[in-house]
Amino acid sequence: MEPLRLLVVGAGAKALFALEELAARLGEHRTRPGEHAAPAAGPLLEITVVDPGEHPGTGAAYHPDQPHHLRLNVDSRILDAPAVGSLPSFRDWARTTHPGLAEEPYPPRAIVGEYLERRWHAMQESLAPRAALRLHHARVLAVHREGEGWIADVDAGDATAPAGTSGTSGTADSDVRRVLGPVDEVLLATGHASGHAGALSRTWSSPRPLRPAVLPADAMLGAEQVPPGSRVALRGGALTFIDAALTLTLGRGARFCPDPAGGSALTHHRSPEEPAVLLPTTRHGLLLDAKPPPDQPLPETAEQALASGARRLKTAVPVTPAEVLELVVDVAAAMLGGPADHAQRDAVAHTLATGAEPDLPPGPGRAEQALRRSIAVAEGSRTPGPAWALGRAWALLYPRITAALRGSEVPAEAWSRQLAAQQALERFAFGPPLDAARMLVAMVDSGALDLSWVDAGTSIRADGVHGIPAGAAPPDLVIDAVLAPPGLRGLTDPLALHLQASGLVSVRPGRRGAAIAPDATASAADGSRIEGLALLGRATEDHVIGHDTLNRHLHGESGAWAGRLFRRALRRLAGTDRPPHPEQPPHSERPQHAVEARPVEEIS
Repeated sequence: MEPLRLLVVGAGAKALFALEELAARLGEHRTRPGEHAAPAAGPLLEITVVDPGEHPGTGAAYHPDQPHHLRLNVDSRILDAPAVGSLPSFRDWARTTHPGLAEEPYPPRAIVGEYLERRWHAMQESLAPRAALRLHHARVLAVHREGEGWIADVDAGDATAPAGTSGTSGTADSDVRRVLGPVDEVLLATGHASGHAGALSRTWSSPRPLRPAVLPADAMLGAEQVPPGSRVALRGGALTFIDAALTLTLGRGARFCPDPAGGSALTHHRSPEEPAVLLPTTRHGLLLDAKPPPDQPLPETAEQALASGARRLKTAVPVTPAEVLELVVDVAAAMLGGPADHAQRDAVAHTLATGAEPDLPPGPGRAEQALRRSIAVAEGSRTPGPAWALGRAWALLYPRITAALRGSEVPAEAWSRQLAAQQALERFAFGPPLDAARMLVAMVDSGALDLSWVDAGTSIRADGVHGIPAGAAPPDLVIDAVLAPPGLRGLTDPLALHLQASGLVSVRPGRRGAAIAPDATASAADGSRIEGLALLGRATEDHVIGHDTLNRHLHGESGAWAGRLFRRALRRLAGTDRPPHPEQPPHSERPQHAVEARPVEEIS
């Protein structure tokens, strides 16, 4: 009997975690007495992974060759031991390979990439001999049904087709496609898109030079591309902007040292290789708030408020986005002053609605003051306010919130309000670690970072910079520090466009990502299953909330998908495999959420 053939598109962390789950099930089956044994002639599964990168398991975000000043923005404890094999958690692995980073909450992303690549190879070893895996360096442009299976169009300019596949003869013309397949199942785990409709590079018409992206940092922001002494405007003020700011300071030889006057502040000792000044712009007139240290204890009243909110979410599912936001406001107010404090609740509701605390003054200095305030609150030298409480409530209830909002059926207008509120909550909850925020303030003090364009509402559009404050000089160049959004809408990558145009996925009105079943199977517009086609990660955002995460426990889709694939492989082995039909994952493979899981995720 032929093995089940699986095509995985993408070799980042999402694909890694899903394949680890699959390997775990294969390993459990191997030890059960009385079960079918794989025939000596071959494996249960043949897995082909297609990805253009050279380091499987990492994706672009965790490339092992990137500079070490680019750091993880989530506590490294989130990377626990894999579902299969003997490889330990990241921290236990680091104790042997990088002892100085074993207790570091926010290690370099390059080191995390080393670990993820090692996990990939360990996963591949665990799959054998029940599954054969091969990696094909290319890009998938489209997938199509062929009978009861699937075929994929692969960019022939990236790599030659692997042995055993059909297609045209080799050529250097990247417009020629090779056909990969047929296969029985496809898993799409593509991660961050490379192109989107909002990218400045698509229609840039300003005479000023444009750097179209921040990453890879060495290629995009080297001294030839961003000359020393230049005035640099940046579109964006979130985590990608911070990557750019650190690359153009630490990456150019700058040093950040403790303030000689004492305290926790840093002093920026500038390098002659740095730009003269960085000038970020943002949509909402503020940068991200600093996040508290991961081990910082919460006051007892805050813990009680969170526990009460978790109980409400547990008993109220399903719940509407408006009800979730109401609950978050209630919890945040209780964290600060108790549920009977109406003035406190009004201040929290105002902060959520406007994106800023009521006493934050408008005008020049607003962005800097908000950043300094968030640092003081995070380090414990200032009494927390509404922004802190909203950020902690959102981050620490996130597992239950994502479960409550999964597949929400509210109209597009209501979901749009939810997304607007989410932007403010994510700015309060998922900002930079304290050290990175302190570096930004040190750059403000040294003159390397000027936030006046943020205060003035300056914007960068395809035809240039608009609303430069009076008397300010124009920039010498512009950096686009805005990543492609999650989901599928607005992306210009060929596969994303194809999936929507072909009707293979359904993106509901007002949402950004594909609708999927609990086992990750794609859903058609009428709610029916597109059997054999599954999606994980950013492409499903809004249907699955916060799916772009290194926390493999936050969602249950990977485990449910692995269970379904394993059961189908056994049916294939037994000769009872039929064209797939809808099936509900067993209870043990459905998402399980606990308030103790407290992810703090990367938001770009």
